[in-house]
Amino acid sequence: MTGERSEKPITVLHLIAPAHFGGAEKVVLSLAGAMDRSRFEVVVGSFVNARFPDNEFLGRVREMGIRNAVFWLRRTVDLENIPRLVKFIRSEEVAIVHTHGYRSDIIGLIAARLSSRPVIATIHGFVPIDSRLRLYEQCDRFALRFFDLVLPVSDRIGEALCASGVRRERITTVRNAIAPGDDGGWKRSASPLSLFKRDGDFLIGIVGRLSPEKNIPGFLEAARRLSKRYGHLRFVVVGEGPERECLEGLTMRLGLDGKVRFTGFVEEMEEVYSLLDMLVIASSTEGVPLTILEAMKHGIPVVSTGVGGIPEVIEDGVDGLMVGAGDTAALCRAVETLVVDGNRYMAISRNARKRVLRDFDRLSWARRIESCYLSMLNKREEASNE
Repeated sequence: MTGERSEKPITVLHLIAPAHFGGAEKVVLSLAGAMDRSRFEVVVGSFVNARFPDNEFLGRVREMGIRNAVFWLRRTVDLENIPRLVKFIRSEEVAIVHTHGYRSDIIGLIAARLSSRPVIATIHGFVPIDSRLRLYEQCDRFALRFFDLVLPVSDRIGEALCASGVRRERITTVRNAIAPGDDGGWKRSASPLSLFKRDGDFLIGIVGRLSPEKNIPGFLEAARRLSKRYGHLRFVVVGEGPERECLEGLTMRLGLDGKVRFTGFVEEMEEVYSLLDMLVIASSTEGVPLTILEAMKHGIPVVSTGVGGIPEVIEDGVDGLMVGAGDTAALCRAVETLVVDGNRYMAISRNARKRVLRDFDRLSWARRIESCYLSMLNKREEASNE
């Protein structure tokens, strides 16, 4: 088998359990849009909670015209989906199973092995914020030992996988990427967010799911301290999640009413980026967040905790600023540096845009993953011929 394998496209099944529309979901859609369709056909299989059938990710998949199937979940890991998935893999002539997340990793591994198909996983990061998720993470790390190939989004995640027993030769780091895009024609509209930012205001945002690992309270505490010193600062929290009500209550208790705006989920992020002057990441754990790459593409300076794969994206002091996780005082100092020093702000803005356009191009990323697919198929064919 060679790179010119056959006229018929290779069918790749991506499996994901899209509880919300986050980074992993965006990666799957981005890859589906960037794949060479003359050589590969993407099919998306979604494990969806049967109690919540309306799903943003499914809507996006269907809008893009991607072949897809839904496997309903009636419990955390619904083993009844295994025979359904095996049947689907065989009937749709799936050649490769590509999984995203612990549910998909475990069920996808079993179904792929029963179907005699190679299986590959992208590891977007682990979020062990409670005992239940820590247990799922342990099960996932064990399952990943039996994959043909594992693609962590950062070297740091790759080292952690090695330490948990995944063979090093089966690990290939493939960092996330974005499309360069053409943002020059974007027009600001009279939305609540654009009205919130008045002339002369400096808008600082945090973007992501409103859940504990994102440390939104740390961001709000920094907002409280900084807003006392600089009256032109405004803050925005973009995203939805289980902590929203508590966070809105905290905002009121901190005296930030009128200074902080919660947008909820935003489908069209271009307007947000057109208004942001700075992005803050206060997380305790991350992979390589797409929001950092998107901000850098727009020339928006990023102040972030140095967790997960973020140090592999940002060079501290050159194209962004990094602080220790949980260090609110350091976060305030870093943000303040860019608020008061216009020259440094502009230098980081220019460097950030150059870095992301140079090193995180979506087409190069997709070609690398395609190469992983072909290499994996070649190895399996060689092994079967021995």
